[in-house]
Amino acid sequence: MKSIATILKGAAPALALFAMTQCTTTAGVSSADEKTFIVGPQTADCTGVAPMKCLQVKEKASENWTNFYTNIDGFTYEPGYEYVLKVKTEKIANPPADGSSIKYTLVKQVSKTKKEAAANEKTLIIGSQTVDCSAGAGRMKCVQVKENASENWSNFYSHIEGFTYEPGYEYVLKVKTEKIANPLADASSIKYTLIEQVSKTKK
Repeated sequence: MKSIATILKGAAPALALFAMTQCTTTAGVSSADEKTFIVGPQTADCTGVAPMKCLQVKEKASENWTNFYTNIDGFTYEPGYEYVLKVKTEKIANPPADGSSIKYTLVKQVSKTKKEAAANEKTLIIGSQTVDCSAGAGRMKCVQVKENASENWSNFYSHIEGFTYEPGYEYVLKVKTEKIANPLADASSIKYTLIEQVSKTKK
């Protein structure tokens, strides 16, 4: 009996350690605390406490992009790339009134894919004011356009289908361009169609 008691006495700490190890493993990060995010190649204007730029995020490829108002610890965003990220989510016990109640931390950057604009796509910056200009039939108002922030504004004599201009705002637009086979003599030879209004900023 003494030998059995000795064996049991020696085994008790080992069993306790095993039980503690199992509990610790179970209490670790579970898959319920992880999400997979797809992060879009462009940010968008949004308003949190103040106007800001939001990442565009979705959890499934079939979903629409949504504004992401917080940041992901450990993730450095570079415009022009689409990312697939695995992130850990943690509830913040006492979040600030104007802050997120969830903390996001990068677990793994699954992929980073360069998103090239198609040959028939352009990004246009639209100025906040129109100017008097002349084209074909007579005088008109032209919106001011440039493709890069460092360029000078130029008159835009055509229109962009699907886009409604409001003076006082500067826009960044993604547009599709199509050559018109037999354009009118006083009209543009290119048709512009709005793909996406990337931003609209009050000026």
